[in-house]
Amino acid sequence: MQGSSEIDMDGVGPTIRSEHHGNIEYRRLSEEHGGKILSELNKGLQERRLSVRECARIQTFPDDYEFIFNDGTNKVNSSDAYKVIGNAVPPLLGYSIGKRLESLWNDLFGE
Repeated sequence: MQGSSEIDMDGVGPTIRSEHHGNIEYRRLSEEHGGKILSELNKGLQERRLSVRECARIQTFPDDYEFIFNDGTNKVNSSDAYKVIGNAVPPLLGYSIGKRLESLWNDLFGE
């Protein structure tokens, strides 16, 4: 889920947003907080939000990708990492668009 209500498990998932106010990351809801997906509730798993790494995986960042500041020396904190991930073009999407443009380049722009 994202925020304070569950998503439609048969629908399109919501966007991972870049804000980090404590209630916008995906999370599993407990029954007392409005969780209704019995298959999840029956597992007895803790209510929690997705980690930075889980969000990065959803966005197709490689597991070894490090989110660092522009100076290249310091890793970003969790809040900044959620923001970077939420604002990013997913790497595999960017790659696919680039490859498609490469194949069309001459047709679109000549030599």
